[in-house]
This record gives sequence, structure tokens and C-alpha cells, in this order.
Amino acid sequence: MSMVDTEKYSLPVRYGTDMRILIVGGGIAGLTLAGLLQQRGFRPTVAERIPEYGNVGYIIVLWPAGSRILKGLGVYEDLLEAGLPFSDYNVWDESGEMLQSYSVLPVTEKYGPMISIYRPELINVLRKAVDPEFIRMDTRVQNMEQTNDEVFVTFSDGSEETYDLVLGCDGVNSETRRQVFGEVQPTFGGMTGWNFWVKSGILEPTQIAEYWGTGKFLGIWPTKGRLSVFTSIRSPEGIPDPIDGRIDRINENFQGFNGIVPEILSHLDDPNEIYHSDYYDLQIDKWYKGRVGLIGDSAHAVLPTAGGGVSMAMESAAVMADELCRADSKYISHALEAHMTRRRSRVDKIQNQSRMMGKFAYANSKAVSSLRNLVLKLFSKKIHFNYWDSMLKEPI
Repeated sequence: MSMVDTEKYSLPVRYGTDMRILIVGGGIAGLTLAGLLQQRGFRPTVAERIPEYGNVGYIIVLWPAGSRILKGLGVYEDLLEAGLPFSDYNVWDESGEMLQSYSVLPVTEKYGPMISIYRPELINVLRKAVDPEFIRMDTRVQNMEQTNDEVFVTFSDGSEETYDLVLGCDGVNSETRRQVFGEVQPTFGGMTGWNFWVKSGILEPTQIAEYWGTGKFLGIWPTKGRLSVFTSIRSPEGIPDPIDGRIDRINENFQGFNGIVPEILSHLDDPNEIYHSDYYDLQIDKWYKGRVGLIGDSAHAVLPTAGGGVSMAMESAAVMADELCRADSKYISHALEAHMTRRRSRVDKIQNQSRMMGKFAYANSKAVSSLRNLVLKLFSKKIHFNYWDSMLKEPI
């Protein structure tokens, strides 16, 4: 992406809803932002690279801090219908001994339900808040050129458009970020994992079950009709994980786990239905350059150990929409800077907590994991409540 100096001429200033805005990425952050802008009278364009929405993804846990944004979009009831609220969070060690059982009711009674939902179902809920004519499917941004006043965009279909603002909502491996900032590498979290589905009935639908071993973790999260299982281990970055042998590798890593883990693993039968990934987060100093900004994971991805990445992205979309209501095309940098200022402290806090949780849950020696287990047994439920309360009561 290049910058072109156009100080020799001046364009008319567009205020508020007259601004031309491109949102790159029609996932959770992009659709949330588009819905909020549409609600306020904007007519944003959303460029989504996939040809059509489908059934790709796993479970998402939506905090009240994120789900309350759907109340303003008018689709909160749809979320409650598609998702599943949970009430109990239980942790065992790998031998099957319970370390701690928490009720989340003190938190949800104060802030609202914590909801587990299949990612495509959340996408479908958000799509109800966005006019389909604003979404361009099967469309990538091929090139961007900025001036002081505009961004000239060339799309993958050869078409060209001009915008006052481009917002990248295209994830941790953001192509928008690459075009604006160059190659910015996410930070490897020291973990790799496998996700898969198993039938329901093994676990109560309102309960979350986690098994913490030495450098290993297995979590079972219910959603409607089935259970989503996350298995992960401490690992160097980039270890190959071919589909052939994937089930054997999971069984080998978790063969010493007891409780309901053996029953969970007994349902593994199709390696093509198991998703593998290394764990990354992302921290960059600035979330915009010129007239191109970044939202959600493209700016501040969070390790999955905190479970708050989606809520953080939705919060950031809400703050950006709020700031754009008071912006104009000439001073667009004010909105981008205000968005970053309002979000930086909260995002840094959640990212730091996710990193600390990773070190705690994935203690990589027997002595440290035994000490961790002892701490968990003594862990006050009041402290557990205060942990959640501190994250949910903060303004966004």
C-alpha cells in the first residue's frame, strides 16, 4: 500500500453517515461493526473473501460484555435461542480428581448469561443485523493506495472503489494489516491444540469440564446438541501434524487422563473432522496508519486460554462505531486514535491474563503442576467471582 500526497487539492468533507467506509472481513468483528454502523444510518461495504457462509468453526464462549452489544443490534433474543447458557465450571486433574467446582451464577445474575455457541450460528445471528446488499462475498482487497483524503481500493474482481476509511476485520493473519504495516508476526503462545466434536449426553449441558495435566489441557464445552472438545499441549512452534495419525497423537498425549476423558476420546473416528492449530496472540503498538484501521484479532488477538477474544473484538467494533458517529472524512484520524485510546488498557489486561492463564494451566513440570493443583483446591470462590467481576464491570 502506498501513500500519495494530494495537498494540492481539497475534497468536500463528508460528515458522519455520509462517509464511505469499507470493512474488510465479514466475520464476527466485521459483521458487528457493519450492523452497528447500519443502525446509525451508515452504508458500509463489507468485503468477505469466502464465497458463502457455511459450517466452519468451533465453539465460542461469549461473555456478557460481548453479548450485550447484540441487545443494541436487536438480535439478542436470537443469540439466546441459538446459544446455550452455562452455570457450572469444573476443573479436574489428569487422574480424575476434582480440583475445584465453581458456579458462575453469582456472575451471571449480576451481568447476564455466559453463552456457548457454535461460531456459524453466531455469524447467522449477526447477519440478521446487516443488510445483505452491504456484503460483497467472494471478494478480496487486491491493493490499497492512500492519499491524505481517500483510500483507493482495487478488489479481486477487478473493480475499483474509493473510500474515506478502510477497517481491517480480517483476523490474526490479516491481509489488511500486511498491506498497511508489512509483515507483523503474531506471537507464538507455546501451545498447540486439536479441536473436535463429540455427541452430547456425556456431560450435563450446563456444565463445563476441564482436565489440567502437566503441560496438557483437555476442555469440554457444551453447546446445543453436541460437545466441543479442546485438547492442547505445550509444544514448539510449527511441528507438522498430518491428518494421518492425528487420532493416534491425541490418544498418545492424553492416554493417562481419567474421568470422562477416555469416553470422550473413544468417539474419535474421523481425523478429517479434527482441527489442529498452534496458539498465537498479537500485540502491536498502533492499530491504524493513515486512513486504514484494524479491529479485533487483526489488531489485538488473544490467546484462547482466556476465552475472551470474541468478546474483545465485539467490544472494539462497538467503540469504533461510537467514535465514527462523531467523525468526519477530513479528521478521520481522531476517531481512529480515540478508538485505540479507549481500548488499549482493557485489551492489554485481557491479553496479559490469557498469557498468565496459559502458564498456570499448562505448568510444564510435575512439581509446578502439583503446586498449581494445590492452589486450585484452596482457591476461594470469592476470588473466582472477583476475577470475573473485574473483567465485566469495566466500561468499554
